[in-house]
Amino acid sequence: MSARTYHPAAMALQAVLALANETEREVAGRLGLNLTDYRALSALSQSGPMTVGNLAVKLGATAATTTAIVNRLQTRGYAERLRGGGDRRHVHVSATAAASRDIMHLMRPLMDATNRHIESLPAAQQDAVAGFLHTAQRLMRDHLHTLTPKDTA
Repeated sequence: MSARTYHPAAMALQAVLALANETEREVAGRLGLNLTDYRALSALSQSGPMTVGNLAVKLGATAATTTAIVNRLQTRGYAERLRGGGDRRHVHVSATAAASRDIMHLMRPLMDATNRHIESLPAAQQDAVAGFLHTAQRLMRDHLHTLTPKDTA
């Protein structure tokens, strides 16, 4: 039985994903965080304020574990708890400005270089790259849904 041969673009995407994981670990280390805490901080930074329960769902963790993560992030000055104006029992967690600044400091060189490269391409190639990446996101999201356990009740 022979192994399936994949298109070089599909193989390059797999390599990008592996490098993204490696970059994520390095950024976490530079921030003095473990990978789990960094993933929580990244989720907060990208999604904005959310409850600990919603963050737990996003991380696939328990509320108790997520509370401990938020406590560690808050101790480092990377997260803050925000009480609701009308109902003080509703607490949202948010990434701090310092967290966003520190993450951007580490990621900006890559983002700027990527942006420069894409902008140097002819418009049709820019559109093709953007289209491919949007399709890759959709395919990955769809695949993730096939891997995620479903509630069967």
